[in-house]
Amino acid sequence: MTAPRGLDSLTGLRPGDHVCWSFDGTADLAEAVVAYLDEGRRRDEQLLLVGGPRPSLPALLAGLPHRDALLASGQLGLQTTGETYSAGTGLVPLEQVGRYRAAVQAALAGGRTGLRVVADVTPLLQAGRPGRRRLNAYEGLVDAFMGTVPMTALCLYDRSVGAEALGPVAVLHPVQHLGDREPLAHLSGRGRRLALHGEVDTTEATHVRTALVDLAGELPTGHRPGEVVLDVSDLDFLDVAGGRALYGARSDLAGSGIGLRLTGARRHVRRCLDLFDLVAEPA
Repeated sequence: MTAPRGLDSLTGLRPGDHVCWSFDGTADLAEAVVAYLDEGRRRDEQLLLVGGPRPSLPALLAGLPHRDALLASGQLGLQTTGETYSAGTGLVPLEQVGRYRAAVQAALAGGRTGLRVVADVTPLLQAGRPGRRRLNAYEGLVDAFMGTVPMTALCLYDRSVGAEALGPVAVLHPVQHLGDREPLAHLSGRGRRLALHGEVDTTEATHVRTALVDLAGELPTGHRPGEVVLDVSDLDFLDVAGGRALYGARSDLAGSGIGLRLTGARRHVRRCLDLFDLVAEPA
């Protein structure tokens, strides 16, 4: 992966694309949903809209060509956010990735070319800090998973939740639409090997720290790595705020018994890391 890319249009997406799209109001939400699903319809993909409450979902699709036929044939499914991500027990990141793996397999077995999911995940960001930690861990895990299967995902977030909640989850997507805000950083990987791409400055520093700690520390104890290796060879810029954020993340993870080892820093990044006695090994 490389630095995150911005996205102004929901066409031209391919399997493996994992998009964070912030919306402003119901009309903006419906426009995004219809454009995205209509492209999947033309690609003969299995389609899934996740949102809620259930009675409101067909109305979001009023502008979707052949909506009723897609629903009747089963090519388009509707679920509430709670049905998909909570199942009565709350979001469990590893289990949710497993459910999407099964959904991809079912789509292919049914003759579809892949799975295309659009989900309004805003309620999970509104579940307090514990809920946001689990969501951030999940977004990182599903991002790594999507590189291995024919799945495309559009994660929708209401912009009104604010930057403190939206920032970390956006960092965990390689494709971002954040209104007027330029996407700068992307944290990728799974388990003990992660990578940081793009730029980490004052704008993104706190978000990167939160995303890094949540992705490594929110897994069940048996799945937590004893050490996380963070590859920063694809990091183009790091300022003092970014260096302080990585130092803080190391301290946070140490409190959970997880070490943080940096590798691959280029000279200009290494100079900033040196200010915080952070050593980056050769890649």
